Amino acid sequence: MPSALQDALRAPAFIRRLFSQFPLVTHPVDPPPMCIEDFQPSATRQHSINHTLYSFTDSTDSSIASFNPTCLKWQTYLKIRNIPFKTQPSNNHASPSGSLPFLTISSQSDRISQTIPSPKLAKWIEEHAVGSVNTVDTDGGDYRAFSSLVEGAVRDAWLYALYIDPENLSSFTVPKYTAQISLWPIPQILGSQMRQAAIDAIRKSSTSTSPTATDIYERAIEAFRALSILLSGDTWFFGAPEAGMFDAEVFAYTHLLLNLEIGGSGREVVEGLGGFGNLVEHEERIRRRWF
Repeated sequence: MPSALQDALRAPAFIRRLFSQFPLVTHPVDPPPMCIEDFQPSATRQHSINHTLYSFTDSTDSSIASFNPTCLKWQTYLKIRNIPFKTQPSNNHASPSGSLPFLTISSQSDRISQTIPSPKLAKWIEEHAVGSVNTVDTDGGDYRAFSSLVEGAVRDAWLYALYIDPENLSSFTVPKYTAQISLWPIPQILGSQMRQAAIDAIRKSSTSTSPTATDIYERAIEAFRALSILLSGDTWFFGAPEAGMFDAEVFAYTHLLLNLEIGGSGREVVEGLGGFGNLVEHEERIRRRWF
């Protein structure tokens, strides 16, 4: 005779009758989770992987260039390294690291999802992309020196032209970065914040406490002159047989400066860049091949 404890633990009679009509079924054990090798870019795996680059963009079509230089650099480099992906309009608040771009990877079964923030993108690309014939040492002194020109003088000119010049700030920058926010006065407040952030960034990188537009644009044009001499008559920077990270970095600025309708004081740096024919041809070469 069952004990009182056993009686207490037995299911009620109506539950026992229910399960006698619908008995429990033991399903097969789920397969183990996918491992990192499943993400290797082989012909048998590529079709089952979806890559999405979240960036400042107007389109989910990766052939449409981002309007942000940092996002465009990584968008271009992913294309150079033959990694298929789509783009997704986003903003910094959606990023795990607080800044764009970031890449997500998931299988078609949605069983695996990874997020790669921009500081880790270069390492991830090297580990997962098909091998590149561009073997330029990104840690070398020459590379770092010329990269600092792009991220210093050229970037400052971009910031001044698009974020500080009032004509471009109101006609391009604020509408682009606040397209999903129409409630007045939020776009205007964000525009003021972006302008001040650009001023602070330029002051931090400039030797002058109050650099003028002319000072900033002249420094950028001198940087373009140095880049033009570096490129010389080669197809890609540093004489590489194929495009690489530095080509993507330069293209991110030259493409936007040459193809956006930049007005106001920004015309000075656009016209200065246009005077270096090999840089213009370099921009066209990448645009026609990958965009």
